[in-house]
Amino acid sequence: MAEEPRPAPSPRHTLAQSFRWAWAGLGGAAVRERNMRLHLSLGILASAAAALLPVSGAERALLLLAVALVLAGESANSALEAVVDIVSPAYSPKARVAKDAAAGAVLALAAGSAVLLLAVAVPALPAARESWPSLLPGAAGALVASLAAGFLPAPGRRPAVADLAIFLFGGAGIAALAFSAEGAAGVLSAALLLAVAGGAAVRRRRGRVDEYAL
Repeated sequence: MAEEPRPAPSPRHTLAQSFRWAWAGLGGAAVRERNMRLHLSLGILASAAAALLPVSGAERALLLLAVALVLAGESANSALEAVVDIVSPAYSPKARVAKDAAAGAVLALAAGSAVLLLAVAVPALPAARESWPSLLPGAAGALVASLAAGFLPAPGRRPAVADLAIFLFGGAGIAALAFSAEGAAGVLSAALLLAVAGGAAVRRRRGRVDEYAL
């Protein structure tokens, strides 16, 4: 009896290629999924809270971890939906269950993150009120960056100069946030989220949403 041929080994790729494909995955999800755009926008606001509020290092780390978990959950949900659509292109009750369960997991992460933000931010508000004039530019900058991150990946035809202007406005918002920040980690998190949104805008303009350039 003839031995079955072995599948060809997968080609090796570099760490830089792995990072590039992962970054492309986040950008593609932001273009396709409205919820990912919302999480990018809210993630910048949560990162700004971690940067501006007078909280402990552990509380700041928890807020930023929550931002990362929500984004990771939404990305995993997007991947699962794509796999389900491949396996079951026609409507299937079991496919519906899989999609709903994945969406529920993201909802649980988002709700838990919101509760965590309230638990950390509310006790810090009295101290923040005493220094609110110095925090106001950072809060305004975070709002600008949040709007930019939500709008940049949105589908639609826009001139390249419009996307660049939006990204630069967002970058100016991050700079204002850095000027007022209590901690650098929150600023870095907000900057990374804006960079994801900017990369997504580039992918949208190039029409590279559903496939990766190898």
